[in-house]
Amino acid sequence: MRRRGEISRAYGEAGFLTRFVLSWTALVHAAKLTSRNMCGRYSAAGTLDELAKLIDFVCRAPFFAPRYNIAPRQQAAVIVLVNGEPTLKPMRWGLIPGWAKDESIGDKLINARAETVSEKTSFKKPFEFQRCLVVADGFFEWQLSGRARTPFRFTMKDKSCFCMAGLWEKWIKPPAHGEFIFDDEGDTPAPSRVFETFSIITTEANPMVAAVHERMPVILQNQHLQWWIDDRRNGEAVKFMLRPFDASEMDCYRVSPLVNNAKNDSPDCIKPA
Repeated sequence: MRRRGEISRAYGEAGFLTRFVLSWTALVHAAKLTSRNMCGRYSAAGTLDELAKLIDFVCRAPFFAPRYNIAPRQQAAVIVLVNGEPTLKPMRWGLIPGWAKDESIGDKLINARAETVSEKTSFKKPFEFQRCLVVADGFFEWQLSGRARTPFRFTMKDKSCFCMAGLWEKWIKPPAHGEFIFDDEGDTPAPSRVFETFSIITTEANPMVAAVHERMPVILQNQHLQWWIDDRRNGEAVKFMLRPFDASEMDCYRVSPLVNNAKNDSPDCIKPA
């Protein structure tokens, strides 16, 4: 007997999906899906030791604590290449292009579509040379039916950490109209004016996620992590990684509506409901 919330899958001899059965039919049923906020929340509750099993890195995060409900505009851990070394550091979720006049555009750029990431003005440059690994151990999607919003959490089967494909950018806040800014370091802006931000790339959902939402974040294969952040490789060289993750390696379960509120960031957010 399968536990509640388990998705059962049967694959044909050729390896193609031949049957997709939802054991929670009463919970996840046919409904019109929305593409709004394709990937708008995720968790990163793993430890540094668990992350180190995926990739060697230098930690430059002043603190690293478990996160259970990461939302846009919040600081989160990402791995970027610094002087040739994978480096863990905090960045703000919601990419602000270098040419932006103010930070509000970041609210609209929390995600980049894999299908157009190499074409959009906001993402073209970061996709070529400023790619990052977004550290996670699960992500949330909401299944909509009428006014009801039911949150589900998607993880690896073994609940291990993974990395989502991200882009990052540095934005220097310009002075307000009539404002005079004096920087002691000459051409170096004050730290309070420098924002390092990121966006998560999404792709079409695999069969498991499609039962809840039509999009999902790009989850990178562990053997591709170093390759993804290597700035010697252009966007064309990594495009093949932008595909749905294998549903057979994932798990999914319903969680509490606590995740609906970005102020909630406790273990209760990731407990099965």
